[in-house]
Amino acid sequence: MAPLCPSRGEWTQDGDPGDEAQPFGLDAAREEGVYDPAMNSDQISDNDYWIAPVQTAVHGTVRTEGSKSVAQRVLFNAVLATGDSEVMGVPGNEDLDSFITALRDLGCEIVGSAPGSLHIRGTGARLPSGDRNLDLGQNGTGMRFILALAALRDGETSIKGPSHRPILPLIDALCDLGCQVQCLEDRGGSSVRIRGGTVTGNKVAVKAAVSSQFTSALMLLAPHLPQGLHIRLVGPISSRPYIDLTAAVLRAFGVTVRFIGREIIVEGGSELRSGRIRVEPDASAAAFPLCAAAITSGDVTVEGVGSKSLQGDRVIGEILAEMGCPVEVGEESIRVNGPPVQAISRAMDSNPDLVPAISVVSAFARGESVFSGVSHLRFKECDRLEVLCRGLNSVGIRAEVGADLLRVVGSDGTDLIGGDLDPQGDHRMAMAFSLLALRIPGTRVLKPGCVAKSDPLFFDRLEGLIQEREIS
Repeated sequence: MAPLCPSRGEWTQDGDPGDEAQPFGLDAAREEGVYDPAMNSDQISDNDYWIAPVQTAVHGTVRTEGSKSVAQRVLFNAVLATGDSEVMGVPGNEDLDSFITALRDLGCEIVGSAPGSLHIRGTGARLPSGDRNLDLGQNGTGMRFILALAALRDGETSIKGPSHRPILPLIDALCDLGCQVQCLEDRGGSSVRIRGGTVTGNKVAVKAAVSSQFTSALMLLAPHLPQGLHIRLVGPISSRPYIDLTAAVLRAFGVTVRFIGREIIVEGGSELRSGRIRVEPDASAAAFPLCAAAITSGDVTVEGVGSKSLQGDRVIGEILAEMGCPVEVGEESIRVNGPPVQAISRAMDSNPDLVPAISVVSAFARGESVFSGVSHLRFKECDRLEVLCRGLNSVGIRAEVGADLLRVVGSDGTDLIGGDLDPQGDHRMAMAFSLLALRIPGTRVLKPGCVAKSDPLFFDRLEGLIQEREIS
């Protein structure tokens, strides 16, 4: 197979898969005595919070777990490939757990558990028939991908997912292709029923403004249609790098994908190859320790994410450099020192997951930073724009959102006041608020266990970088 993750290895039919990543996180943190067992996600209570030591800086080297964005795309293809596949570096988190459970409930044979390696018995795109009931929990990406997968199988599939994540544009596109899809709640909702095996079309238009995942789901479905699929993107295109990521994963499985302007052509009718693959580390998660280094005048290197990464959020180094931080970007690493020294204006429609972290960094860079292309952040695990601005304002940072713009006024941070920050159950918001806690004494992140959705070891990893410093 062709390389999928150039920074981490190649698909092979045999041979050594390569060295495993060095241990980090929970076990390492416990050995160092910095991990509070009460922070386990399965022990979180309403009274739990996370607070950083007073006057902290972050220093060191870390490696994030595998990207769940990459992992879900790889697993989708692996279960439909011809032959067995081994997927290494699969992260362990709530989203991946629900996605893997749904694949197994559909009759896919997956041996192993995350985090770690999974052995997948490919079905050759012939999924077992029969009616199924699936629950994707809060995994919006997984619900959209599984809905597309269910279009291939005979039988009725009922899928339950997060009620706040839009899905109607994907349902409309599948109906245009001849699928029988019924939304079981008014105006979308979290429950969908689809009767598969009825796809007849090979051309479809999809609204691309709210989420790139509608497009990615159709692309993943396309190789298994006799004539493939010709997808036309309608309206503004959000998170375009995730569409490119989907194309890269499909090509690794032997699928031909072409882009012509606003159109995507995915060839169909051929078998997907199988083999070995390692999921590259998560670039979105890597942003937070790097931003922590920026705002605390620290020095952090994240390994496994660099110029060769397939993920669009690898541009975190470029953004921090634009803000005046010393940055070194290698093929498989990013190193950042602080502090940020200047405000920026930047379109973020391609990298929405970076907005929470970068907005916190901009709060400590003098001047007004303006981020455009942010409106679709209202449709994540929470309304991230509202929750983010409320949190920033509560500690004394001037931030406001209007239309498609987010404005943050930076300062030296001396007049900021600590407070309790509620991430509203959103993993990315808890991570962003943890950055504020590093800089503002007395700031607490409430209910931090929500990070288990994507990165249960987030606070372990952050604590492992924290060094108390003397106040001069």
